[in-house]
Amino acid sequence: MSIAASRRLHGQVLTTADRWSSRRVYWLARNVGLLAGLCYFRIHVRGKKNLRTSGPTILAPVHRSNLDVPLIAGHCPRRLRSLAKQAMFRGPLTRWFSASIGAFPVQREQLDRVALETAQTLLARGEMLLVFPEGTRGSGRSIGDVHNGCAYLADATGARVIPIGVAGTEEAMPPGAKLARPRRVVVTVGEPIEPEQAAGKADAGRERRRALSELVRAEMQRLLDEAHETLAARTRARGTRRD
Repeated sequence: MSIAASRRLHGQVLTTADRWSSRRVYWLARNVGLLAGLCYFRIHVRGKKNLRTSGPTILAPVHRSNLDVPLIAGHCPRRLRSLAKQAMFRGPLTRWFSASIGAFPVQREQLDRVALETAQTLLARGEMLLVFPEGTRGSGRSIGDVHNGCAYLADATGARVIPIGVAGTEEAMPPGAKLARPRRVVVTVGEPIEPEQAAGKADAGRERRRALSELVRAEMQRLLDEAHETLAARTRARGTRRD
């Protein structure tokens, strides 16, 4: 897709998402995610107060399953915007629904400058944006290298970054699964990280963004470990009560 065509698509998506009817669809879908998390996955969220923040904010969760976005969105008091693969915007119906639930397209196989422009526009409007620093879905309990897109957006817009650990979603809906299994899920929400926290570690923009990325990665790992520890403790406690 050419840059001009991509900009037209992004413009249509933003226009659709700003409609009153689309916002109603978003909150309906968000509440469905909330109920599914509470009733089906028995989700436990630690640090939920950290999601009650105003102004431009980037959520930076661990990514292990397609369940991550709806389950996190269900506990956000603000509308959450997120990047989604281009295929979700091909037809008019799927484009309308994807835009209504807060998504906008990204071409994953290359550096998508138009998607970055849209992300900056949304943050400049003071919105909350979800970005997976790992890029695509990972597996296991270790965070490897992360992309600098999250740090770039935070550095360019002054948005705070909230790292998030997620445990249980990979077991509930692993890659390739068509239906989710009823597994317990734990989400740990960290303290907001201000872009200035990496400013003292490096002066040049690229070095500063790399330092911020490493800070976010370290916090994601800590929160992922904490989420798995909490999940294990809650599972043991349930087993003890059964005995």
